[in-house]
Amino acid sequence: MSKKYKIQHKNLGTSPGTLQYIGKNVSFDTKISWTSYNFDDYHINKISNLFEHTFDLQPNKTHWLNVDGIHEPKLIATIGNLFNLHPLMLEDVLNTHQKPKLEYYNDEKLFITIKMINYNAQTREAELEHLSFVLGDCFVISFQEERTSDIFEPILERIKASAGKTRKNGADYLLYALLDLVVDNYFSVIEKFSENLEILEENIIQNPTPTSLNELYSLKRELTLIRKAIFPLRDLLRDILRDESSLISPNTNLYLRDVLDHIMQVLETVDSYRELSASLMDLYLSQVSNRMNNVMKVLTVISVIFIPLTFVAGIYGMNFDNMPELHWRYGYYVVWIIMITLVIVMLLWFKRKNWL
Repeated sequence: MSKKYKIQHKNLGTSPGTLQYIGKNVSFDTKISWTSYNFDDYHINKISNLFEHTFDLQPNKTHWLNVDGIHEPKLIATIGNLFNLHPLMLEDVLNTHQKPKLEYYNDEKLFITIKMINYNAQTREAELEHLSFVLGDCFVISFQEERTSDIFEPILERIKASAGKTRKNGADYLLYALLDLVVDNYFSVIEKFSENLEILEENIIQNPTPTSLNELYSLKRELTLIRKAIFPLRDLLRDILRDESSLISPNTNLYLRDVLDHIMQVLETVDSYRELSASLMDLYLSQVSNRMNNVMKVLTVISVIFIPLTFVAGIYGMNFDNMPELHWRYGYYVVWIIMITLVIVMLLWFKRKNWL
């Protein structure tokens, strides 16, 4: 877990715009796809050699370059040259620890970087994936870290099926669709943590253990990580809606407002779960304290019961000859009766006082 909070700075001392990948080691080749579509038709091409490929940006179509893998600076630099992307933009693409941000470049390109959140069922942790988008007049470039599957596959399926509004609108709507897909995934991840909270709450109520406390601390840490990844997206979308860029149509702004509303819902849910996790910590401490009090109560009752018995046994354990009970035939049995009677009387008294 601690590795996710460790920020790496491999490019310290280098000049601004120096392209250097900052992230996990990746052994796979980058996968690139080029999609062109309008309302009438679409074309999807898998690019095997980017250095020999040319891009025809037809103004009557929407073009989408999807780059799955950002660990090859030379390839990212080539994309920057082909689409005239600023070096600072490419530097943020390669930095997987970059916070979500929004930048305009001469009102010709809009650059956005955000975080995709996936839930790891085995470790029960949130895994962040660095995403970047470049919006141009008629194109969108999406950059994603190398994973086992393409997270934007549902958008491709919409384009193939000509379903919904994707094929009817331009590049700005495509950007909205990609953002909306990422935000919708936030809800499914948050739902997983909600289930974990319910299980932890039940375990703490029934049997609070140090393991439950460790899981609770881990879950709270994950929720804090999620909030740090999502919170900047709220201001990012607000900036887009406020700036009224020519790259985004008023119609798409309506849809972006809906995404902003979803972001607010996610943040409110995360905050409520963080408060619940803090309450569960208080509940855990209270349960442990109550258990300790019960143990101390039982031990105290036992001690109080044995104090008079010890007193009686101590008296008749003295070696004095002038103790008449020592020579009495039934003295031993009478002492036992007295001691048992004392125990019964004290237990009844404790029961009456609700101490048992």
